Amino acid sequence: MFEALDASLHAQMNNKPAEALNKTGWWGIPSVLLFWGGYVAITLVVGFATASTIRTEVWQLTAWGFISSGGLLALSFFLLRIEKPPPTNLDLKVQTSSLRNFSLGLLLGVASFGIHVAIVSTFAGPIRFEWVSGVGALAALLYLARFLSTSCMEEVGFRGYALRRLLGTMGLWPAVGLTTLAFGLSHLLYGWDMQTIALGVIPGGLLWGMSAVATRGIAMPIGLHAAWNFASWSAGNRAETGLLQMIVEDEALALTQTVGTASYLSIFGLLTVAFWFIYRRKVARGVLSPTSSDAQPKVTEEGRT
Repeated sequence: MFEALDASLHAQMNNKPAEALNKTGWWGIPSVLLFWGGYVAITLVVGFATASTIRTEVWQLTAWGFISSGGLLALSFFLLRIEKPPPTNLDLKVQTSSLRNFSLGLLLGVASFGIHVAIVSTFAGPIRFEWVSGVGALAALLYLARFLSTSCMEEVGFRGYALRRLLGTMGLWPAVGLTTLAFGLSHLLYGWDMQTIALGVIPGGLLWGMSAVATRGIAMPIGLHAAWNFASWSAGNRAETGLLQMIVEDEALALTQTVGTASYLSIFGLLTVAFWFIYRRKVARGVLSPTSSDAQPKVTEEGRT
């Protein structure tokens, strides 16, 4: 699945001549808007269906994420099939490099959250953790599946077809920016407030998007996205009861929130820049080409996701 959504980028960077891209590139915008309309419809319908039939929230969210991901993949394939000329041949096989990038994403996500907690504890006062009774290994596995499913759904929806299609139309940063904005606005459907979207979702969207471009696939951002959310849940930093309870003294709560926001923005900003440098390094080495319609890249195994 991780490879399949690389279709449009392979087309833009490997298979299409510049003239064809220049003639058809702007079709990418309405087709992406159509895809996002399908995203809203699929996630709402599946969400309603699973909420009506599955009583346990974690199971419902897990089913919602995986079923919606399947529907979004099907929609992606359908749009790619009807586009003229077709962007590329689709490869459904999971490559060794995809598993590697996914694993690295998981490790990086957990490590970055650990650094985040260390920064907040150092500059805002000690943070204590206590084990939550009744939450064990089975609950951890269920929540890991839950975060993997919803991360997969969102990465397919915003860093899969949509980002790949827009790269050839708009260029790197506009494409990443537009998909990030759409990703942020989609959280209005969940009832999120604008401050949380601006300070939480948008920085995450920029990181997921740049990591997808740098690694030419959605394996890395799925790993990063799921690992950060799972680590946050495990540490008791989400609404759902986690493995641990995070304890902050009342007098340090305001400072902890301020330092936490600054730490989050700094970590995600630095990681985004780091992936941008990785992308630029691959461009300089000829592994990737600039995401523009007049570039013809050199393709090597290192450039595959």
